[in-house]
Amino acid sequence: MRKILQITFLFFFSIRINAQTNSETTYIKAGKLFDGKSDQLLSNVIIGIRGQKIISVNQNQELEPGTNVIDLSNSTLLPGLIDTHTHIVLHSGNYDNQIIKETPEYRALYGAANAKLTLEAGITTIRDVGNEGAGFADIALRDAINNGIVPGPRILTCIQPVSSTGSYNLVGYSPYITLPNISYIADGPDKIREKVRLLVKEGADLIKVYIESYEKKQLRKDLLTGAMNYTLEELKTLVDESHRAGLKVAAHTYSDEGAKIAIEAGVNSIEHGLYLSEETFQLMAKKNIYYVPTLLVYEMWRDGKIFGGISDEDKIKLANTCEEHIKTFKRALKTSVKICFGTDTFELPGTNSQEIELMVKYGMNPASALISATSLAAELLGIADQIGTIEVNKIADLIAVDGNPIDNPVALRNVKFVMKTGKVFINKTATAH
Repeated sequence: MRKILQITFLFFFSIRINAQTNSETTYIKAGKLFDGKSDQLLSNVIIGIRGQKIISVNQNQELEPGTNVIDLSNSTLLPGLIDTHTHIVLHSGNYDNQIIKETPEYRALYGAANAKLTLEAGITTIRDVGNEGAGFADIALRDAINNGIVPGPRILTCIQPVSSTGSYNLVGYSPYITLPNISYIADGPDKIREKVRLLVKEGADLIKVYIESYEKKQLRKDLLTGAMNYTLEELKTLVDESHRAGLKVAAHTYSDEGAKIAIEAGVNSIEHGLYLSEETFQLMAKKNIYYVPTLLVYEMWRDGKIFGGISDEDKIKLANTCEEHIKTFKRALKTSVKICFGTDTFELPGTNSQEIELMVKYGMNPASALISATSLAAELLGIADQIGTIEVNKIADLIAVDGNPIDNPVALRNVKFVMKTGKVFINKTATAH
């Protein structure tokens, strides 16, 4: 009798456990799926999600009645996009006024609004490369998002970039006026090491350095250029100290000369790289240094859509710069350098995916452009074991759009579904049952 009772108890206990397990698991039916690494879409895929993780990915799977299902059978599912170059606490309007007239607290609230729009546009992770004098607004926003206080993408931030005296700061003001810094100024190896250590202490997720800066001195009137900020010895110190702390280094660079010194110093990515040679891209590929071209921001700047407008003189300069930038991007495509999606757009949050459209327009394979915004971007951020692809044991960052984004990247402008860390933030088309 006792044995029968034990068997009965175990039977009903197992049913209860199975019921609890099923109730904790959500399945997404995807009509089409881009997994973040393939150049082909899969059809009729079922993704199982429990908690924050993906637990299964199967084609043509039969689901039991009563299963919790989100039906996206008329949509294409993708990994959440990763924008590797943002400034989330900047906003539209006069750039200088934001730094001089607005408090970091006010800008933090703007950042929260930008973060929500960015997430709703399908960007589930960003690498933020400078808060432009907003104190620790980016750190506060990162932590508030992580703690579920406000919605937004996962944030990896540098707080402020490191730069030399006279570079990357507000320009055009009387030298008698003390202006707020928008970078951490450091000259010489010892001071540079000290600033990197300070950023590590303050909670930075990466280090950004200005290799050259047009705020310091523009070298030409017909192109956007900047004077060099650091010697090779100084840059090697910055990279060494950053890597010792486990942080990667992003290098703001325009010229081929600047890129080569950054490469020799051992940085992890070149940002913008307006005028790089094919030889330099080959060297980057050999040393596994990523390229983040940020095409969109310069075209928006040229067209007067950001920074509160543009002067006639700058229109010519920016038109020439964009033309040379496109040539550089096409040179990069001839090599095996790893190109990552990064927009640098902050005044128009939610427009991020237009960068992918430009990458395709200027010659990038559409599937490669999507990979640049998913698995390859996750590699650059050092978290490819967590996000960037739709695979078992990865974090459930998923988005859905109508149509085929490989055939037509414009489809990414209208995101219908957003899930981040297993939580649904937007569901415009799916039927849950």
